[in-house]
Amino acid sequence: MVSRRRRLGLVCLLGLAAGAIVHFAGGSGDTAALACLAAGLVLGEILSLRLEDGAALPLSYAVLVVIAASFSARQYAIAVLSAELVSILLRITDRSRRWRLTIFAVRMAVAAATFIAYQAVWHLVGQREEVAAVLVSLAAAAAAQVLVDVTASKLFHLGASFTPRGRLAWLAIVSSGMLMAIGYRGVNGDGRLGVWGPLLFATPLLAAWYAFERLDTATRSYRQTIEALAMAPELGGMVPAGHSQRVAALASAMGEQLGLSADDVHALEMAALLHHVGQVTLDEPQNEHGADAAEVMAVTGAMLREIRPLVAAGEIVAGEVEEPKRRLAAQALRLASEYDDLTARDNVPGDLAVESLRSAPAYVYDERVVAALERVLGARVAAD
Repeated sequence: MVSRRRRLGLVCLLGLAAGAIVHFAGGSGDTAALACLAAGLVLGEILSLRLEDGAALPLSYAVLVVIAASFSARQYAIAVLSAELVSILLRITDRSRRWRLTIFAVRMAVAAATFIAYQAVWHLVGQREEVAAVLVSLAAAAAAQVLVDVTASKLFHLGASFTPRGRLAWLAIVSSGMLMAIGYRGVNGDGRLGVWGPLLFATPLLAAWYAFERLDTATRSYRQTIEALAMAPELGGMVPAGHSQRVAALASAMGEQLGLSADDVHALEMAALLHHVGQVTLDEPQNEHGADAAEVMAVTGAMLREIRPLVAAGEIVAGEVEEPKRRLAAQALRLASEYDDLTARDNVPGDLAVESLRSAPAYVYDERVVAALERVLGARVAAD
C-alpha cells in the first residue's frame, strides 16, 4: 500500500509535469492553470478533515469553488472528472469497491451542485464584477456543497458531516475556497493572482488540516483508552466477551432512531462501553451470571461522573437524568444490555428476546425505546 506522503509527492510531480507540458506545447495560461488546479483537486482528495465519527471532508471541495468560478462548464467537467478518476486509482486499496464507487458518486454530485449553484446565482446578479455579487455567488456554491454532502452522507450512511467538529471543518473549507477563488480570478479586474492566489490562500486550510490531524490522533487515543477499560470486566469473566462493543453499537443505533442529538448519542455510546466497569471495584465482583445490575450501574455512574469528559455518560449509566430525551438514552442503554445478555449469555433467539423484553411492565421501558430496538434489529436483518 502506497503511503499518503508518496501519493502527495506523486500527484505534485504529475501536476507540475502536466502544467509544464501544456505551457510548452503552446497552450493558454488558463489551460496550464487548470491542469495545476486539477492536481489540487487530487491533493484535496488525499488530504481531508477528519471528524469525530470517522467521516471526513476533503479539501478538494475548496478547489471546486475556484474552478467553478473561473472556467467554463466543459473545462470544469474535464478537470473534475479527470481528478476524480485519478483519485479512484489512488484509493484502489482503500476499503471496498462499493465504498469507492459511493464516494465517487458523492464527489460528482457535490461538484455538479457547486457549478450549477454558482452559475445560477452569478447570472441572477447580472454577472456584475462587484465584490458583493462575487461573494454571493461563491457563497451559493459553497452552500450547495454543504447541502449535497450532508444529504448524501445521511443517504449512504457515510457518517455525519455536520457534527460540531464538522461545522468547524465546513467553515474552514468554505471560507478558504471563497478566498482562493477571489485570489485566482480577482474582482473587477483587480487582485487577480492566478495560480498563486489558491496557493497563498490555501495556507489557512492546510493549517486547519494539520490541527484536525492532531485532534484526530488525540481522539483515537482517547477512544482506544475507553475501549481498553471496557474490556476489563470481560477479561475478568464478569460479562460475556464482546458485550460492551455490542451494547455500544446497539444503543448508539437506538439513540439515532430516537432522535437524540449527536452529543447525546456520543454520551450514550461511552456509557454503553463502560457501563460494567464499576463491577471490577466491588469487594466481591460477581461473575456474569450473578452480578447485581443496579449496584453495578450505580457504582459505574458514580465513577464516570468524577471524570469531566464522561459526566454525561455517567448520568446515563446511573439513570439520573432530568431531560426527557436523555431519559430515553438511559433506557436504551439498559434495554440494549439486557438484550445482549439474553442473546449472547443465555442463547435466547433474537425474536424471543425482544418478546421477553416487550412483555415487561409498561413502566420499565418506554414503548418508543422498545420500538427503536425493533427497528434497529430489523435494519440489521435487512442489511444481512
